[in-house]
Amino acid sequence: MEVFKIKLAGLRFFSKIGVYEQERLVGNEFIVQVEIRIDASGFSEENLDSSISYAQIYEEVKAVMDKEWLLLETVAVNLKKTLLARWPFILGGEISIVKVAPPIPGINGQCGIEYLF
Repeated sequence: MEVFKIKLAGLRFFSKIGVYEQERLVGNEFIVQVEIRIDASGFSEENLDSSISYAQIYEEVKAVMDKEWLLLETVAVNLKKTLLARWPFILGGEISIVKVAPPIPGINGQCGIEYLF
């Protein structure tokens, strides 16, 4: 089977996601990457209707990231559900969400999750 991987990388959002109330109050910067796989056998050259627009994927990601959440895992699962509801022909994908400045003493790097579906 021929497959297209559609990727959006380095998407930056300021979101209210975190276990601690203060994280949801002040927010944090997140970097999101989304990769989805679709069957390429139905692709018709120069016909966007036979693929998925990056802009439409971005709008779905933004809508999910604009909500308040406790866990990055919940964000990833809800993003998957949103994408599959809009484009049920998606074969699978990967979602990565990274918190740029986690409020954990001693951590000077980033923390995040990857979700494969």
